[in-house]
Amino acid sequence: MSNGTADLQAQAEAGDAEAQFRYAQALQYGLGIPMDDDLSMQWYKASAKQGFERARFSLGEICKEGRIIPQDLMQAYVWYRTVADGGGELAAAGQEGCEEVLPYLTPEQVSQAKENATILQGRTT
Repeated sequence: MSNGTADLQAQAEAGDAEAQFRYAQALQYGLGIPMDDDLSMQWYKASAKQGFERARFSLGEICKEGRIIPQDLMQAYVWYRTVADGGGELAAAGQEGCEEVLPYLTPEQVSQAKENATILQGRTT
């Protein structure tokens, strides 16, 4: 592990949401450290639960495309919805993500996903 990666890991472990996101990417793509999909997902989720927009959007992409984990369009909608509702710089992309997966969800799944997204949003406020 390089010094930069070790520093990034230490920052992530200290609770820095951006460092958690960047460390997740390093683990996902093997940037300076061996690839570890399970650990990558743990760090993406840690960052996303703190409200880090890029982590939330990345989780939407991962769930939509079935990378790292099996495809889960309802969970993709949840993550995209948190981004869209968050109003940050990726809000429009989050809305587009919602619109991409929406046709593949039942009305019940959409309702549950919106509820789950609201709950996630509440954790960061």
